[in-house]
This record gives sequence, structure tokens and C-alpha cells, in this order.
Amino acid sequence: MGALAVPSVAAAHAVGSVDYQFPLPLWLYVVGGALAVAVSVPAATMFDSSLEVRPGRNLYHRPRAWLLNGARAVVGVLLIEVIVAGLLGTQEFSVNPATLLVWVDFWVGLGLLSAAVGPVWDMINPLRLIGELIDRAVGEAPFAYPERLGQWPSVALLLVWGWMELAWPKGSVPDVLAAIIVLYLAGQVVGMALFGSSVWLSRGDLFTVFSRLLARVSPLEWYATAPPEGCPGELHETGAGEVVGCPECWLAAQPANRGIRWRGLLAGAWRDIALLPGGAAFILVLLTLVLFDGFSETEQSNRLFLWIDRHTGGGLNITQLSTVTMVVCMVPLLLAFVVVAWLTGRRMGTSTSTAADRYAPTLLPIVAVYFAAHYLLYLVAYGQLTWKVVVDPFETDWVPDIGVWTGYPAGLVWALQVGLIVTGHIVAILAAHRIAVSTAPRHRAAIRAQAPLIALMIGYTVLGLWILGQSYKVAA
Repeated sequence: MGALAVPSVAAAHAVGSVDYQFPLPLWLYVVGGALAVAVSVPAATMFDSSLEVRPGRNLYHRPRAWLLNGARAVVGVLLIEVIVAGLLGTQEFSVNPATLLVWVDFWVGLGLLSAAVGPVWDMINPLRLIGELIDRAVGEAPFAYPERLGQWPSVALLLVWGWMELAWPKGSVPDVLAAIIVLYLAGQVVGMALFGSSVWLSRGDLFTVFSRLLARVSPLEWYATAPPEGCPGELHETGAGEVVGCPECWLAAQPANRGIRWRGLLAGAWRDIALLPGGAAFILVLLTLVLFDGFSETEQSNRLFLWIDRHTGGGLNITQLSTVTMVVCMVPLLLAFVVVAWLTGRRMGTSTSTAADRYAPTLLPIVAVYFAAHYLLYLVAYGQLTWKVVVDPFETDWVPDIGVWTGYPAGLVWALQVGLIVTGHIVAILAAHRIAVSTAPRHRAAIRAQAPLIALMIGYTVLGLWILGQSYKVAA
């Protein structure tokens, strides 16, 4: 379906594919991976004390002003180049900065970088500078942001963004993408003018929310020892002590009161500030989008696409068929977590929404490893063209054409992808166990409460490994 539904994007993803003969039958490798994840469950119960976090020393050193300002300037210049070249340049995916920088370097690179080191986008986001200018001009925000609305605007934007990538062929056309970016920026300016920049960006900027949520996976913890009296983004109640995982408080604190320290791979699931309304939905939608993206490149997806075409009378165009296929694949995955949250809530004596908010962050390691396993080769392959489209955005041919190196060691790639997926699920199960133990009145109650979530995570393991396996040749 990937090649049938969205030719340009599918072709781009194909650059990152590898040809590898499995040393084992597909079913055996899938079952083996699932068993490795399942074994982590009793292991977690045996080592409860080792799941506690022992934060390391402060690693933060204030960057020189010229370095930080230079990075912001580069991002701003690239944004302008993306818009201008997208509207006026060559309308090909691999030679236009709009498509290559946005879909490859920015979207994939931002996700991987945030998961590795933390919410770096907050430091170089050009919208933050624009927002500061708006705040000075407007003063106090004219309207209070509706608390219940939370991050639901970003959830809606994420669905649109995923649909643009996976179901709408024009989403990878440079001038269309550039026009959408202009509209997006205009909408962000309006939101910041109405509700204040810190409040709005924390809820209505898709990429700020995306970066901050994946930053919870990072082994580095961002904290402020002496935060401001009130959180600038109104993300949490401010007390007298240290604030962990709030980028708004981190940025507002004096440089001497900022810190970044080692915390390991588990702690972000429970040490960072609580999710806002819609935060759990954002995590679930992101997870299902990445899973569907991988599935859309398989032969089974092609069969589903053609089956839907036959059973709808052949009257749907390619965008409509791709959209229906996307909905058919994503909705069951979303509903599965809702059911698990309901079962967990019943066992813990809490509501479904409370259980979802509590345990959704434990899915972020799974999101991160799927993101890395699926997109890393895509970034490595097309990232080789980045310098060319930056220095020659209008394809004037003063820079010679270059090829894309794809001579990856296939066995190493396979081992890396499988290792990432299995490790991510194990980390997720350990984090879920830590949260269950801290909230349940008895240890046995914690084990019972997390059982549905563990079953779901093992199911995700099987699904993820199966999707990955469709990209390889298998042994008989």
C-alpha cells in the first residue's frame, strides 16, 4: 500500500530498506522476542529496589550566548529557506529543502534527538522568539486557556500531520507543504497572541509537545532547583522545591539554578510533571502512526488496501482509500489501550482517564524505539542529501549531484532494529511496574493491576517484530 497510496513518500522510505535473509523462521524470531519481553515481568518483581532512581551530578554548563544565538539563527534561516524554496523551487522530494528538511531532518531528527538528550527544541524553536515579541507587545494574555482543552489541539495537529505523510500524496509536494507551514505559523502566532506564548506552545505547538514527550525517554533529566513562583506555561502547581521535567520552569530559572543530570532510562515515566489533558492521547496516536507507517510498506497492507477498494465499489480515490486504510489499522490499536486503561482503572479503583494518564508515559520507550527502528535508515540515507539542498535550494546545478550510500551491513541493521524493539518494551514494562508498585496498596495488587498493560505491551512486541520482519526475506 505504501507504494500504491503515497508514491513519493513510499519511495523515500524505500531508500532506507535493506535486503537480508533471516537466519531463523519469522515465527520463531517473533516468539523469541515476545518471550524476552515476558521474562522481564518476573524480573521486575524481583528487583523492585533497583528501579529507584539515583540521579547523578549536574552536567549542565551554560552555553555561550553566541553559540545558542547562532543555533537559533540557523534554524530561522532554514525555516525561511524551506518556505521560499518550497514555493518557488523544483517540485521534487529529494532536491527541495521543504520536503527533505521537514520530513527527514526535522521530523525524524527532532524525535531521535529529543529521546536521546531531552527537550532541545525549546532552546532553538523560532516560535519561542516570536512569542516573546508578542508577549511584550500584548502584555497579559487576553484570554485564559481552557484547562480541559489541554493538549488536544496538538493531538488534532498530529493526526493531520500523520495523514499528510501517510495518506495524502500532496503532503510530500514542496509548494503544498510550504504553504501549509505558512498557515501553521500564522495559526501559532494567533494562539500565542490569545493565550500567551508559554501557555500556547506547551499545548498547541505540535513540535514542542512532540519533543517534550519524547524527552521523557531521555536518560538525561532537566530540572530547576529554584523555579519561578508560578510556572510560565501553567503546567503544574509550583512548590518550594526542585521541579523536574518542566521545560518552561527550566528556561525561566536563572542559569545557576538549571541542571541536567543522568537518571537512566526509566525515570521519565514517573519523575517528570504529570501529563496535561490530551497528553495520553498524543502518545497513543504517535505510537499508532509509527506502527501504521511500518505496516503500510508491507505486502499485507497492499492486500488490505485492495480489499477495501473492492468492498467500497472502487469509487474512492487514492487519498480516500489511504485514509480509510489508515483508520481501519489505527482505531483497533487505540481502542486496545482504552480497554486496558479501563481494566487497569477498575483494578486500581481509579477512572479510565486517570489510569491512561498514569500509564501512557510508560509507552514512550516503545514509541521511541519504533521511531528509531523505522526511521533511522531513512534519516541516514536521505540525510546525505541535506547539505546539497541547503546550499543549492533551487537546484541550479552548481553543486554536483551525489549518490546516496545504502551499503549498510544488513545483519547489523537487523540486529539493531530487533534489539531496539525488544529493549524498548522491556524498559516500558519495568517503568509500568515501578508506577504500579508506587500507587497500589499492596505488592500483589500492583502485579494484578498491571497485568492488562503487560499483555498489551507483549502484543505490541509481537506486532512490531512482525511488521519489521515483513521487510526481510525469511528462512523456510
